[in-house]
Amino acid sequence: MASQVINGKAFEWAVGVAIAQQTGFDIILDKVAMHNQSCFDSETISQKQRDNYINTAQHAIQHILEKECLTSGAGTVTFLPDIRGQAGDVRDIVITTADKTIGISCKTNHDAYKHSRLSKKLNFVKKWGLDTVGCSTTYFNSITPLFDELAKIRKDSKGHATWAELTDKSGRFYWPLLDAFAAELERIQSPQMCSDFIKYLVGNHDFYKIVSRPNAIAIQAFNLNGTLNVSKPQLPTKIDLIKNKNGTQYSKTIIFDKGWSFNFRIHSASSKVEASLKFDINAIALSPKLYTHHIDL
Repeated sequence: MASQVINGKAFEWAVGVAIAQQTGFDIILDKVAMHNQSCFDSETISQKQRDNYINTAQHAIQHILEKECLTSGAGTVTFLPDIRGQAGDVRDIVITTADKTIGISCKTNHDAYKHSRLSKKLNFVKKWGLDTVGCSTTYFNSITPLFDELAKIRKDSKGHATWAELTDKSGRFYWPLLDAFAAELERIQSPQMCSDFIKYLVGNHDFYKIVSRPNAIAIQAFNLNGTLNVSKPQLPTKIDLIKNKNGTQYSKTIIFDKGWSFNFRIHSASSKVEASLKFDINAIALSPKLYTHHIDL
């Protein structure tokens, strides 16, 4: 069975090929493209999966090209490396013509947005582009003892300690870190910060997002800068509420105005204790003006 990464790259290749077939544009056959093609041709991808990806890609691209009034002519199809995502460019594919650039993000069966980390020295406010001043001394004073304790546990166990062995890890680590994180967001919130936060979460370039599911396709257009031929959603101006989610999911849900809300679930990225924790970030609600289209297969 193919890994999620191989599935994702295989689907990207299918989408790129669909664009080339429907427009006549040239695929830029660089290292990224060749890797995606090798994933599509991998023995771990079944022929049924390939057929599904091809069918999904053809339907999705036909819809996007119609929305963008793009038919044929001179143009290129470029696959972007994953590293671009670290700078906020979440596009997997870019279509370039003489007068237009259209980005596409390809997903297979999942809608996760970010997997950002928190650690003792990581200045998330500055790294995420939320405020140039960065995290406060109060924030670092709150989180430093948590990560110091985790580092000590790891050191004393010579790297063998596991999260499963820790007692009350939610009370000792998860909730204190989440509370410090939420307090820092409330401290720096402003209309500009809220707008920049959404662009950090969803991407700072306009793009169409294609989500391939077994029997359906979901297409969303994140037209935050107004460069696509679809509705432009309003960006938030304030945080209305930050609330806890209890039970087995240790998280904060950030509810913005203008219809946006995201859940930040904290978890250990490894079974072994490490001096960092990771977010799994998912959208709870998106702007009602965000263009969305569903195709049943």
